[in-house]
Amino acid sequence: MEFFPEYAKLEAAIKAAGKRAQDIRANGLAIMEKGRQDFVSDADIAVENDLKEAILPLFPNDQFLGEESGLSDKEGVKAQSHKMGVWVIDPIDGTTNFLQRMDYWCVSVAYVVNNEIELGFIYAPDRDEFFFAMRDKGAYLNGKKLSMTEPEIGQAIIGLGRSNRRPLKGYLDLLQTLDALDIEYRRFGAGALMLAHVSSGLVHGYFEAHLNSWDALAGLLLIQEAGGKVSSFLDSNGLFEGNLVWAASPLLWDRLETNCLTNDSFLPKSNDLR
Repeated sequence: MEFFPEYAKLEAAIKAAGKRAQDIRANGLAIMEKGRQDFVSDADIAVENDLKEAILPLFPNDQFLGEESGLSDKEGVKAQSHKMGVWVIDPIDGTTNFLQRMDYWCVSVAYVVNNEIELGFIYAPDRDEFFFAMRDKGAYLNGKKLSMTEPEIGQAIIGLGRSNRRPLKGYLDLLQTLDALDIEYRRFGAGALMLAHVSSGLVHGYFEAHLNSWDALAGLLLIQEAGGKVSSFLDSNGLFEGNLVWAASPLLWDRLETNCLTNDSFLPKSNDLR
């Protein structure tokens, strides 16, 4: 399927990057600790570099924002970021899962122009899942177009992330609220992939008090293009500072909005909807 002239090369580059991560892991990893339960491996660094090297010849005037290397070192990037194209890369989301040889990790790439998410790619190599979304053109999993369906009452499952950048109390309050609403929850340790799985219906919503843009953007576009609702991540300088993430199928969103929005500690207000 060809969405635009560079699509095939981008898909090939992202799949090659995922294979590179698998190969490095198979041959033994060098691991460094960035913070509490926050690790980086030589695979993260190699994959990010590979992706930048593959994308730059296709889009030489764009910038890059990567989890490991940060922002492209070009003058005026932040000041002009609302005008220029920025490729936002998480080389391995779910690094701890990756290190433990669990299959729940992914490569995430998003493209932002004029404060709009234009493209989103999420690739889970161990699961053979390639997600793609293009603004106003739909969301796809392994070439099949996605359309979100609503869970039956009592069967909804929300994906959760726990951010150490926000107080624990908000997370615990949310667990109590979901329990009272008879809504199940799961925490799999890879926010980007859980967002992708909202778009495909494996879970029906996702919440995290704070995500960085490289974890959030591709998945949020997938959900929007599959027919879901998402919070306005790019508001308040979300590209560079991160933001709260909330997403769900439409009827589930409405139910949660009715029952949960009195608690500002963990959910967005109504006017945060896009």
